Amino acid sequence: MALNVRIYLVLLTSMVLGWLLICAHSIELLVRYTDILILLGITLLYIASHGFRMLRLALLTLDERDKAFELITAHALTAFPSSFLPFKIGELLRLSAFFHVFGHRRKAFAIWLAERFGDVLVITALILSLYLFNVSMPNSMRAIFIIFTLVSVFGLLGLFAVANVLVYLNRHLVLTSHSARGLMLLRASYVLRRLELEIYKSVEGRLIGFLLLSMLIWALEIAALSAFINHYSIGELDFASMFTSGLLASLPGGVVGEARAFGLYQSLALALLTVLFLAALWLANNLKLVRY
Repeated sequence: MALNVRIYLVLLTSMVLGWLLICAHSIELLVRYTDILILLGITLLYIASHGFRMLRLALLTLDERDKAFELITAHALTAFPSSFLPFKIGELLRLSAFFHVFGHRRKAFAIWLAERFGDVLVITALILSLYLFNVSMPNSMRAIFIIFTLVSVFGLLGLFAVANVLVYLNRHLVLTSHSARGLMLLRASYVLRRLELEIYKSVEGRLIGFLLLSMLIWALEIAALSAFINHYSIGELDFASMFTSGLLASLPGGVVGEARAFGLYQSLALALLTVLFLAALWLANNLKLVRY
């Protein structure tokens, strides 16, 4: 096991233990005032969503199957810090873990982009369905919908239109351009083209399965959030209200009201997941099943 991995695992273990110590009183209150069966059900829903995230990663690495376990482990061991690190630092940590798994960063970045694009498509479809069924939603949801729709449209254009443009651009630059700027454009075009081919390679023949898994991931996560909000809310909430609250709480900056308490519970569930994978990694390393 590489030295940098050992250092990270020591820091991660210390982080989990420190967080449990700091939040011990809040965790005790959460467990005391929550029905254990309800808490167990929500836990199973939320951890299942991460289980399907891992399955989606395995699906995206079918062309390099020997990396599947390491990539899944990288996800599990960065999920806990990502649950409370601000400004999406957790995503950068997760991406750096992907870079460590693969020998070349292009494949890791392609998988990360495919994941993010799949999430954006599914969330856009969910918000659109709420509008189609005339579900009352806050103004913040409209802004999120517009942003995600633009990302989806430009992402699809990038996959299907830019690919063909790059072929002709490369040909034009090779035949006509001899300037330093032209060579820089040629190099950038070449890098983008290779990244695009890597993304195609990751989803080729499994796009439907990838999208279905993305839908299932968000359905489970929103269900867990909605159940948690419903359990702690005052008064009765209809299904549409719970669904909207769960969806908003799943998005960056959308955590409001009772959903704030879910952050503590979310970190607790991910701490458990981290401990399980630390034990699995220790066992796999001793049995020489993985190499770092």
